[in-house]
Amino acid sequence: MLLQTILIALLYLLTSMEPFFGTSLISRAIICGPLTGLIMGDLQAGLIMGGTLELAFIGAVSIGAYDPPDVASGTILGTAFAIQAGAGPEVALALGLPISTIMQAVIAIVWGIIPTIWMHKADKKAAAGDAKGLEWQMWWAGILPVLATFWIVPSAFYFGNDTIVSLLGIIPDFIVTGMNIAAGVIPAIGFAMLAQMIMNRKVAPYFFVGFFLVQYFGVPTTGVAIFAILLAFIIVSTQRQQMQEVESDDF
Repeated sequence: MLLQTILIALLYLLTSMEPFFGTSLISRAIICGPLTGLIMGDLQAGLIMGGTLELAFIGAVSIGAYDPPDVASGTILGTAFAIQAGAGPEVALALGLPISTIMQAVIAIVWGIIPTIWMHKADKKAAAGDAKGLEWQMWWAGILPVLATFWIVPSAFYFGNDTIVSLLGIIPDFIVTGMNIAAGVIPAIGFAMLAQMIMNRKVAPYFFVGFFLVQYFGVPTTGVAIFAILLAFIIVSTQRQQMQEVESDDF
């Protein structure tokens, strides 16, 4: 239990520091789920739960001033509690969504306070011409909020594990049935959110081509992906050839 808590703490610390490593996407559910499953001793369950939560969170991306739910905390705790209770992805989903929302509210408060304080210190360093001091203040403005919040997830796992598992054990069957239904509906909503952002007249035909290939011709997802890659290659090659022909005509 203690070792699992330490590993979960390291995992969430790593996901919280994702901006320091570029857009590595390590904080996404499809990554956190399997890693949490590995920590909990059930990689297969982690893969399934991570994939289910990724579908639910697939539209949760930061665009402009919008702060999406904290996917990593919801995935890690939802997956860990579900595996510990011997439950399925529907429980991970039911636990992960509210956890991620609550955690994001905490993160927003911390990130709104600590960096503001250190930015004022950075202003003083900049006014004094202290470039090295300015650099350190910028580093602290990014590191301190992470250190102030990352401990919440492992603490919730360590102290809330027995309580959550006990509560899951006494949930009535009709609630479990509802959670199973929600596990199928919520990922569809997440995918719809993503589709709403990217769907337009240009890409819609390709979406329906893929849909009909799967629905009416029984082509597996891998086959559709391979077909999409080949189609993209053909389109790009054709457009490039047309551009070369236009340029040669101009000359």
